[in-house]
Amino acid sequence: MRYLNGLLRRLRSFLALLCFVSSIVVLVQLDWPSLLPGKSHAHYGGTGRRLAPKGVLLLTQMRSGSSFAGALLTTAAATFYTEEPVREYLLLPPSSPEDVSTALTLLRDILRCRFVSRPDYFQKRLMGLHDHNIPTINLCAFSVDLCLSPHTSEALCLASHVRLARVVALDLGLAAPLVHDTDIDTHVIHLVRDPRGVISSREKLSVKGYFVGDALNASSVCNRYRRDMIGAAYVKASFPHRYTLLRYEDLSLHPAQELRRLYDILGLSYTAKVASKLAYRTLGLAKDNSYSYGTFRNSTATVFRWRTRLSFDQMKEIQESCLDVLEAYGYRVFGSREEYEDRGLRVLLPVKS
Repeated sequence: MRYLNGLLRRLRSFLALLCFVSSIVVLVQLDWPSLLPGKSHAHYGGTGRRLAPKGVLLLTQMRSGSSFAGALLTTAAATFYTEEPVREYLLLPPSSPEDVSTALTLLRDILRCRFVSRPDYFQKRLMGLHDHNIPTINLCAFSVDLCLSPHTSEALCLASHVRLARVVALDLGLAAPLVHDTDIDTHVIHLVRDPRGVISSREKLSVKGYFVGDALNASSVCNRYRRDMIGAAYVKASFPHRYTLLRYEDLSLHPAQELRRLYDILGLSYTAKVASKLAYRTLGLAKDNSYSYGTFRNSTATVFRWRTRLSFDQMKEIQESCLDVLEAYGYRVFGSREEYEDRGLRVLLPVKS
């Protein structure tokens, strides 16, 4: 009798969890029209027919503001977020063709929400990457069993319109094959940051051992930018509607304007709730904005902090290694110490087409 009672309790718990997950999926799907721009609910084509989901690669390199950008891009309810899923395969270059192939296969599965068939990856995801996915955080608070189930993450992912993966260790050219896929609309958001800001940020963390060697070398940082430029040119030539350039500085200085632009591209609605969360993240309202890997900050106050951290000679050395990159992405090249110390001179210039 005790065994039967225990079995019934477990069965009731399982059914309750199943109903809960199903309810989440239904509610998210029913809420989609209210999240989308326009009275005709363009995401449904005006006929009630749901369009294909969109896979998004937020592609950049480390200390370029991708955690901040990823948090803002996934503020909308109809999104599912995955943090750096392929970093372990590609962290130490040069990456072998086999490692790149493995990384691309995993990214394809993630953009298609295949968590149940990836138990090894899902266990790694549970070890920390859930911290950035708000729906899962809420589920973990409600039920540990739900949080630990790959079926739950798969259901939440499948119910989402935008499935975003932040990728810092894969060159844009190597990721280009994902844009060719026809069963899912894959979009690349190419996030760039002034290399002087990237290196300044890395040097701040180098005392803790996070960045060493080539990671602090301007030539290495800008060579990655050059490879990404080649990849971007290919993607834009083949699939211009699947590529978007985003400067970290623009997002920091004009977060509402830039987020509206990105949401329009991704088919998400910029709601009052999104605006409220954006203000909290960018106006320095959080209790602690000092965490180096945090996503809450006074974005306008911190975006050019590298100008006070780098001496003119340090800045000049980086600048000389990255002149073509700075000019291509619209970052001012300082011609003298006086120019560099003149805070009235704007760093941002128009991006070359």
